[in-house]
Amino acid sequence: MYGILSQLAKKMGRPAMKRVLEIIKQNPNSRPAQIIKNEGAPNWWYKGGGKEGWGGYSDESRLGRAMHLAEGADRYLNPYPGTFMNYVRGKVDNDPQRFKKVSDFFRANPDKRKSMDDWYKEMGSEGWWGRKFLDDMIQEAETTPMGIEELARAELSRVGKKPYTTSAVNRYLTKAFND
Repeated sequence: MYGILSQLAKKMGRPAMKRVLEIIKQNPNSRPAQIIKNEGAPNWWYKGGGKEGWGGYSDESRLGRAMHLAEGADRYLNPYPGTFMNYVRGKVDNDPQRFKKVSDFFRANPDKRKSMDDWYKEMGSEGWWGRKFLDDMIQEAETTPMGIEELARAELSRVGKKPYTTSAVNRYLTKAFND
């Protein structure tokens, strides 16, 4: 791993190397960190040595992943990174109704939201392949009908972000109670 980081320092500078090393320390089990450390490849890649593809990941692949991490380091090192929802806001043209529908879908399905945030952290919105997957998830969120339980889950997760006295749930309950 340190040979790859040394090559990265020659190519992009010492600060880039330090950023990548910090990312690897913070996220040791992430796929990019495993590629740089030459871990996580299929077992049959490690059987021999000397042949291309027989010693794990190639050095070019490992250096390319290190360069990608150095360029997108803010997605990993920023405590409040740009998340998938920032990408969504740009895609729906700041239309509040569309954004609310997508955000409610991902509030009601936190496991899907986590997978999308992880994808965005790892891939960013670079390249057609990465953007296509993000766009497909936005399309799924816009077209999937939500049941009353999912809408309630989304509203309850929204309540946690503001005082209960001003939430829509409290207004609804108060209105129902007064009637």
